[in-house]
Amino acid sequence: MIKQLFIFFSLAVGTCIFAQSSDEKGLANQITKLESAKKTEDFQQSRDYFATYVNNLARGTQTKKEDWRAYYYTALSIIRGQITSQREGNVQNIDETSALAEKYIGGIFVKNPNNAEANILLSQIYVLKSSNNPTGSADNLAKANEYLTKAASADKNNPRIDVIKGEIAFNGGDKELAKKYFNSASGKFKTYSKKSSLDPNWGKEDIEYYLSIIK
Repeated sequence: MIKQLFIFFSLAVGTCIFAQSSDEKGLANQITKLESAKKTEDFQQSRDYFATYVNNLARGTQTKKEDWRAYYYTALSIIRGQITSQREGNVQNIDETSALAEKYIGGIFVKNPNNAEANILLSQIYVLKSSNNPTGSADNLAKANEYLTKAASADKNNPRIDVIKGEIAFNGGDKELAKKYFNSASGKFKTYSKKSSLDPNWGKEDIEYYLSIIK
């Protein structure tokens, strides 16, 4: 009887480990697709995948601190899709889009209250808001800087901090300062090590974009 229980327990544990490994592999594959996405529909596909992943987590009995990435990449898919649309000249309802992204980011803070990447993404949202609302631009950029300060307290060498600082300077009209931040971010990307293969890696394409239009 004891032997049978041991076998059953071993099979159950093995199944759980396999399922977890399979989930992480699927997550990694979709992250790769998101990082190479170029079109609005590509970001929508990523958003749908990650949102479904989050919903599956919500139905589970327990979430882990590591599960923050599913929430993060859902929000990132939304924001990157918005950025792509904006650069293509398509104006969308940024307030509605950002509210949805912020909802998913809120899920990160439940178990990761000082998550640097989440604060950086919140800063990115407020930079987007500033570019679509000239009258409230100063307030939105101040809010963006506030979230960057929080991010820096947890991960000061994160290159995405300087990427967003560059965007803030650019939107504020200081192109020389923007260029300084983008070059700084580019240098940091060469030495910055991600804590996990599933952690964010975006930002280099933004540096290339802004340096190409700064005259």
